[in-house]
This record gives sequence, structure tokens and C-alpha cells, in this order.
Amino acid sequence: MQVTFKTFGCRLNQAETAHYVALFQANNIEVVPFGGQCDICVIHSCSVTQRAESESLRVVRSVKRKNPAACVVLAGCAVESATGEQLKHLGIDLIIPREQKERLVEIILSYLKIARGTSGAAPAPYFTTHRALLKIQDGCDFFCAYCIIPYNRGAPVSRGFNECLDEARAFIDQGFQELVITGCNIACYKDGGRNLPDLLQSIAALPGLGRVRLGSLEPATVELEVARVIAGTPKVCRFLHLPLQSCDDTTLQRMRRRYSTAQIGGVLDEILELVPDIALGSDLITGFPGEDEQAFSNTKRFIKNYAFSNLHVFPYSERRGTAAAEFSGQVDHSLRKERAQELIAIGRAQRNRYASSWLGREVEVLVEKFDSDGNACGWSGEYLPCCISGLKENQRAALPGKTLCFTVACVAEDVLKNKVRFSIPIPIATPSYGLTTTFK
Repeated sequence: MQVTFKTFGCRLNQAETAHYVALFQANNIEVVPFGGQCDICVIHSCSVTQRAESESLRVVRSVKRKNPAACVVLAGCAVESATGEQLKHLGIDLIIPREQKERLVEIILSYLKIARGTSGAAPAPYFTTHRALLKIQDGCDFFCAYCIIPYNRGAPVSRGFNECLDEARAFIDQGFQELVITGCNIACYKDGGRNLPDLLQSIAALPGLGRVRLGSLEPATVELEVARVIAGTPKVCRFLHLPLQSCDDTTLQRMRRRYSTAQIGGVLDEILELVPDIALGSDLITGFPGEDEQAFSNTKRFIKNYAFSNLHVFPYSERRGTAAAEFSGQVDHSLRKERAQELIAIGRAQRNRYASSWLGREVEVLVEKFDSDGNACGWSGEYLPCCISGLKENQRAALPGKTLCFTVACVAEDVLKNKVRFSIPIPIATPSYGLTTTFK
């Protein structure tokens, strides 16, 4: 019996798929790559945009046409947002709604009359990448005007504090050197009197951890407390992604965001004082209904003032079921794209300048692969791409998934590189959880 997955969308979907994969494996079901023959195909859908939802449903139709005997299962956000008429003719065998998603594997096995394997403690999610995604919560109740996710994911629900720590330990025991904290709105994390900064501090203190990275963090929540943890905890990556969406107060009010630019500016000033070299990322929407030239100029000015080094820019896209889809003042599609390109160019220039600031300094990189020239490639804690040359053939096999430190000798656009040397010491293993090597 074989199962395959097609996962769309965010890190949270990826974390949930990894959980399902581990459960199938525990039940002696083979997990195979997507695209070939299988007995079970799970489409883990996304509906953050209309286009993402449509693509998810298109794949369902395609899978059933190519593999009619397979049990096709639809899970994820499109289950909540797609209409019954949309789903009616897709040939779906099982639809897993939000309230049953924790039982997805159990439901599928029961439907196919497959006996479950031995019960016991749930296995840790299974990842084939070199970083593990730690899901700490689900749901959001912010109800921003452009966003469908609160309707699809429901109200915030947090996992237990100790449950999160236990899963983090399991990942460390498997050899993962980087954990990424993820959720629908991780700023909402609470378990008793403990919140996200408390959890971050405790994860960073776990023996054997290489480093821990935060996913996207909603502004005007706990980002200042998180920055204090970053400032005092070397194992927390010095990177904060704050999805501002706009930097114009009128637009923010129309978006139903919970902050002003003055408020966020004050917080950013404090964060930069605490962690001067921190990398800042953000999501921005261009052409939101009512965004005029002055509003767009305000966004550009704010982004330049705080030198964001990692911008994700999206032209506004109408999403059925959201308040903003019915707003007046819709901006022409070509202007939305034009503004997006302008912000992308600003972001690229600022990213290159930030990367150049690391020249001559030491950075840590998680090695993820080797390129065709034999260079070790990965990402720094500040989310800058790194390329390490001069490694010998017999050094390479042990390095993927491990962290290395090196001194930046040159910067190509945003890529940090070391000086080419022909004799680099063979890495010396530290305790079994990994190895750290310094290259000059």
C-alpha cells in the first residue's frame, strides 16, 4: 500500500503533512513521491488566494483522471472555502474538514478498511529537508479585511508547552540542527501563563540544539519581547519577519490591521537598539483598495527608513469571502503590479546592502546542499544565502544538515562567500548531535 502527498502553501501545511507522513509510516504504509502510481493521494490544499485554491482543485481533478483507482483525499484550507458546486465533480473520495484533520490518517485507513498498526506515542513529524518545522499553534482571530484564513483555520488553539518541547527534543535527537517555529499566527501562542517568548527561550536552552528560527510574527504583538530573547540567546536566529502589509496609516485602517506606522516605528527602534545587526523581513501588499500615490509613497519611505532586507511583495488579489473584495476604490491591476515591481527593486537593493555589511565578519550557515562546483550552500541565521568553497571531496558527505562558521571574504549581490583556499582542515566532530567548524 502506497500513499503520496501534494502540499500547497505555507510552512504550517508542510508541518502538518510531515505529521501525516510519520503516521502513515507508523502504520506500514509506504510514502512515495508525488506524480506516480499510488493507492492513496492526499492533496493538502491552500486557499490564501483564489489562484492557490483553484490550483489545488485543478490538481485533484488531474490526479483522479491519471490514477482513477487511487483514493483521492482533499484536506487543507480549500475544504473550508471552496463551494460544494466546485467540489462536486472532482471525483474526490474523501474530504477532511478542519475539525477532523488531526484524525486524517485514521479516517483514511478506516475508509479503506486497513487495520491500524500498533498504537502508542505519536511519532515525530517526518521531514526530508535539513530543517524541521515545529508547529506550536493553529488558527487566527485577527480577521484582516483581505484575509480568508481565520474563516478557514478557525480560532487560535495552542499546543501544550511541554508537548512542543518534547517534539523539539525529538527533532534534535534525529539530528536536526535548525528548528523553525511555525503556526497560523504564532504571536497568539499561549499555554497557561506562558507565551511565545517563553517557549522560544526554553527551546533555545535544549541540549544539542544548533539554532532555532521564528516564522512570520504579527506586528504589534510580542515582537519586542522576542527581540529581547534574541539579544540574550545566541541560538536564536537574528531574523524577524514582520508582515506589515502596508506602511500607510489610512491603508492599514482599511486593512483592519491593529497598529499604526508610528507604533511599529517605535518598536523597530527599540529592536534595532537591542539587536543592531538583526535582519528584518516583511510582507507587503501593493494596490490595496484605496491605496493612492501618497499612501504608496508612505510605504516606500518607511521601508527605506528601516532598511528591511527581506521583502515579500504581492500585488493585491481579490479573495472571495473577504471584506476587501467588496471595497470601493479598487486599484487598476497594472498599477498594482507596477508598484510591486518598484518595492521589489527597493527590497533587492536593501538586501544587497545588508549582505555587504557582513564583509569581514563571521557568520554561521546551515549547509543544505552542494552546487555543481562542489561549493557548500545554505542560509545564514540572518537568512542570507551562503556559498563556501575550497572543501575537499572527503569533507562533503558529513556536512549537509550541519552548521559551519566562516568569515565572509566577498559578497556577490546578496550571497556571502569565503575566500577560496586549497587546504581546509577536515571538520572535527563535536558531540553526536552535530558538528561545527570554523573556516577562514
